[in-house]
Amino acid sequence: MNKKAALELSINAIVVLILAITILGLGIGFIRSQFGGLTKQFTQVNAEIQDQLINKIKESGDLLVFDRAELQAGIGKKDAFYIGVKNTASNPENTKDSVCYRLAVKCIRALKPENRCPGEIDNVIVGGKSYTGETPLSSDSTWFQMFDEIDIKNNEVGVFPITVQIAKANPDTYAMEFQVSKSTDSTECAMGAEQTPYQSKQFFIVLS
Repeated sequence: MNKKAALELSINAIVVLILAITILGLGIGFIRSQFGGLTKQFTQVNAEIQDQLINKIKESGDLLVFDRAELQAGIGKKDAFYIGVKNTASNPENTKDSVCYRLAVKCIRALKPENRCPGEIDNVIVGGKSYTGETPLSSDSTWFQMFDEIDIKNNEVGVFPITVQIAKANPDTYAMEFQVSKSTDSTECAMGAEQTPYQSKQFFIVLS
């Protein structure tokens, strides 16, 4: 009887193990399909936004465009928007095919007079790096995360995601300015050349 019971126990254990492996495999397959679908959807959205901004530049002739002129933001919440920058120059070196641009976002002022930009001052950089090298005062003053320097192919449009996350500020509508500067000698970012102002455009953040 003991041998029979032991055999039955072993068979039951094997069946349970097979069922567990099967369920685990199905679960992994489901998760992969979900993530794969999300990745495909995200890539598709990016491609649509890229085409939209490139067409916007072609139609308007602007050197800098956004996918939105007004951002709705909440304290501590992440959001993303996209910008398009038109490179009108060509790298003078025959072996190089891109030009360095620098991106920065400045907080100009709040709508209500009792509120101020980060650091309790106005006209302050809150993301990226200005053409003079100015950066946000602190992590709490960094409202935007982005690449501060980017290489854009000769005479092409670069489309880039910008993340906004405001950790500390009073709810209000803030006037902002996106600034783009360009390598003075039209070289790549790796060359470390000086920057000159290229294009700027204002937008608004409604913070709640």
